[in-house]
Amino acid sequence: NNLPPLAVDPSTRLTLGINKYSHDTSLCAADSHTGQVLFATSKERFTRKKHDGGNIATLIELCLDTLNLDIDNIDKVVMNNHHHRILPFVESNIGHMEWEEGLGINGGIENGYSDEYNLLDCVEHRMEMSHHLSHAYSAAAQAPFERGMVVVMDGMGETYRTMKRGLESGDESYVSDLNLMKEFGESIQFIPEDIEERAKNSYFDWREAESVYTFVKDDKCLTIKPIFKRFSEENTPPTLYNHGFENMDSLGAVYSRASSHIFGDWNACGKVMGLAPWQGHVWDNDDDPQKPQLTAQTIEDPILSGALYKSKDDGGLKINRSSMMGMPFIARIDPDMFDEEGTMVRTKRYDFDDNDYIPPQSSTAATDDDDESNNVQVVDDDDTAKKQLPTQVALDAVSLASRMQTDLETVAMDFVKHFKEETGETNLCLAGGVALNSVLNGRLSRELGFERTFIPPYPGDDGIAVGCCAYGLYGDSRDSLEKGEEDDTALVPLWNETLSPYQGPLYTEEDMKDAIAWASPWLDVETVRDEYKCNSMIVEELVSGGVVSIYNGRSELGPRALGHRSILADPRKKGLVRFINEFVKKRESFRPFAPSALAEEAGEWFDLGEHAAAAEYNVSPYMSITAQVKESKREEILAVTHVDGSSRLQTVTPEANPAYHALISAFFKKTGVPMVLNTSFNTLKSEPITETPRNAIRSFLTSMGTIEMLVMGDYVIKRRQANLRTLLGEEQKDGTMTTLPSFPKRAGVAHYKTTFSAGLDDDNDDDLSDSSSGAKTLVQMPDRPMHNEKDGGWFELTDDLEGQLLGVCDGTVGVSEIMTQFSVMAEEENYDKITDADQFMLENVLRRLVRLYENTLISW
Repeated sequence: NNLPPLAVDPSTRLTLGINKYSHDTSLCAADSHTGQVLFATSKERFTRKKHDGGNIATLIELCLDTLNLDIDNIDKVVMNNHHHRILPFVESNIGHMEWEEGLGINGGIENGYSDEYNLLDCVEHRMEMSHHLSHAYSAAAQAPFERGMVVVMDGMGETYRTMKRGLESGDESYVSDLNLMKEFGESIQFIPEDIEERAKNSYFDWREAESVYTFVKDDKCLTIKPIFKRFSEENTPPTLYNHGFENMDSLGAVYSRASSHIFGDWNACGKVMGLAPWQGHVWDNDDDPQKPQLTAQTIEDPILSGALYKSKDDGGLKINRSSMMGMPFIARIDPDMFDEEGTMVRTKRYDFDDNDYIPPQSSTAATDDDDESNNVQVVDDDDTAKKQLPTQVALDAVSLASRMQTDLETVAMDFVKHFKEETGETNLCLAGGVALNSVLNGRLSRELGFERTFIPPYPGDDGIAVGCCAYGLYGDSRDSLEKGEEDDTALVPLWNETLSPYQGPLYTEEDMKDAIAWASPWLDVETVRDEYKCNSMIVEELVSGGVVSIYNGRSELGPRALGHRSILADPRKKGLVRFINEFVKKRESFRPFAPSALAEEAGEWFDLGEHAAAAEYNVSPYMSITAQVKESKREEILAVTHVDGSSRLQTVTPEANPAYHALISAFFKKTGVPMVLNTSFNTLKSEPITETPRNAIRSFLTSMGTIEMLVMGDYVIKRRQANLRTLLGEEQKDGTMTTLPSFPKRAGVAHYKTTFSAGLDDDNDDDLSDSSSGAKTLVQMPDRPMHNEKDGGWFELTDDLEGQLLGVCDGTVGVSEIMTQFSVMAEEENYDKITDADQFMLENVLRRLVRLYENTLISW
């Protein structure tokens, strides 16, 4: 049977939901008759570009190949792009799309723009829906309750003019809140109230900022009603950087402005959230008696204040951007980043530890008095063991992050509380990018009296595809019932439970074997079919202080790793915080880590609110909520307790993820702690979570041994160390060779380039000095497992010798032959007559060969 593992009946008809041309391009495919979601994923996982946007051609092909279907199996397509309409502006003129492709401009900069798998023009039913309505459907359609309120908060949504034109023109290929308002014959509260007039007179347009819906569903239909919508004006030309997003007045846009100001990235809001709790922390500064303590100052003036549901003249939202003007923090160069000689020593401006920092410590260095729960592996580095104090710019960033987070919570809490009272709803759904703020989510779920709160694993724009798919399945159900156009049995069954987040491709054992074979010279692999034995091996590694990555089953849709593509560690070992941040993830050390906890035990360790017991403590299955660790438990799980005592947790049940639950249970049995530290499995900067088996192998090898073990399906994989005995061969005292020498071989074709830099001589500023010039040799080898296309795949070599060694490693010569080319030793000399100079050269050659091996450029 050569069918793919997720193949469906060839007669299956598909309804597709699509987010395209914007960031976070994604797809969701469901059976048009049963409603079952068959496949869902985001483009970033395959292009390896975080938040990747553009066309959908490659995802459509992947989806159809995965399900073993053709393009003719697609019944209906519902899509959204919140920047502009798709059907009338882009895909109505294929000839122009081809023209853009020929010039490599606009959407044509990427292959597949005019491809039939992107256009899907052979599909009879194609339509678009507005942005916030898509978000609302993504949550309401799968919420585990029959009625409730959906609050959508993000950076920017649909423009008012687009929604108005769609309504007034009678365009049946487009649906928005205004269509629903007309359908139900009910009004929506708009802020500003005169939005229609303002949109007419605006230089640009107004966009959705925050929206509120109510929904009711039974076994036949889903009814969603919009009740409130606040619009934010486009204050600057949308042709500017990022559509002028940084100057919009939505909650998401203002928070994103802080992200840009601190990190130079509008989409690093999660870092802002993680930075905010450092406000109030005090560091002892032993290095400066003039400043014995360091702490971030409080920004007194709010950034956000007022009520979202009121007009600006009546106490509505007020925004003060004064703390985010002028030189962004990411561009600041402060004196405390340099040493006395003027050398920049703090290149990582936000790299700091807490005042109670426990340095990573090798378990072999532990004494009988040591608390072995804090022993972890570490790379030998004196700078690593020393506590890092925050720079001044880091303290200022903490101040801004804290002010921004506090104000977001204040305004959003008031907003949701108001509409809880207005609607009388007792269940809450959250969607939109702001719903990725787990600290806010935690407060909304615990403090406002909601009985249940549901946040999908993809509240951001990757979830738009799910919402569009849900509308394609259920959008017309109520209308059909009222008109009697369809028999009840013809209606698509509603989703009767929350969707599994694991909707990506399913890779076979053959896929895993192929990936292992691809990198086999650098791997030691053991096949372990028994789950109990495998979990025991993982637990032993974790307890010893090691870091383990797991790769299992279908990938998650959404930004959080939920146990199928995760890096795991012991939550008791505080020293792991810096170790994983610095050496494994290669990021700032202030960033916290999340626990994956057994749901049935979570209530003993975290303050989850009064309604948690009714949900059997499974309140955060998608790592969507931050809760306080109970004070009596904090010292036991220091690695997953943030500086303010909080923790963004994932609750795990045997029904949702039996394999992951069994692993955590094994760790619980061994340690008495019912959780593991969980972070996303990706070790290359700016890459999303690993997707394919080859991605997993590459990410594992790129960790350079800081991840001790990769468990991929039934394979337990460790990094193979460079074996010099195998390289040099072994002989007995009588000279008989017991192991023949190996011949090192390049992993593929090597491309070289050399870069030069030149400085000015200190004695003569007008003359170029050879002594201050330098050359770097770089190599590119696309076939090596650690090749990284992000930076062109260029790897810097130590020196010319390393480059020359790489050049001769063609699999036909051994070290002795190499030495005759690179040493002063004559060909007829033997190793027993080697000179000191030859010995020095031999050691240099071996060190470089080992380095080339460790970076997967050669093998033997």
